[in-house]
Amino acid sequence: MFKLINKSKKSKFHPDFIAESVNEINFDYLIRIGIKAVFIDLDGTVVVRKKHDVSIEIIKVLQNLGLDIYIASNRSKNKIATSLFDKLNAKNVITPKSIWFKPSKKYYQNALKKFNLKPQEVVMIGDRYIQDIYGANNAGLSTVLVYKLDTADNFIDKHLSKIEANRTKKLLKLYINID
Repeated sequence: MFKLINKSKKSKFHPDFIAESVNEINFDYLIRIGIKAVFIDLDGTVVVRKKHDVSIEIIKVLQNLGLDIYIASNRSKNKIATSLFDKLNAKNVITPKSIWFKPSKKYYQNALKKFNLKPQEVVMIGDRYIQDIYGANNAGLSTVLVYKLDTADNFIDKHLSKIEANRTKKLLKLYINID
């Protein structure tokens, strides 16, 4: 499943696209609309939180894209395993600079500037509405929301994840299939 939103229904909290997982994203379509680079979240998007295991399916998809991949995380650079960087065939890592972390617009703008990218050339892929979708939308990037790979491990995250899952269910009515 890879779905596109009806643009007239779009808000800063709505992703441009929704997919069940990274390997369900139609990257050929994204390339056709001008995407040249991918900012991708780690926890819940490509790895189970606090782990470094990436599924074989996701590795295959990301290593054969023909797009530049940048890991976009609020983790510090030294907490992102080198093995993750290699497995995802990442060109670089985007981490917080000073007080600018996801979801701040400045986090995304700093990354665009550092890697000489234009907002319309980049898609942010993530599992969180606030950190990944809102922040990237606010900076002018295209966005893909993917369903979480894992379940939350604390009370606040469990509650937030439940709200996000319900929100996604309701939002799906605004989207059309792309295949």
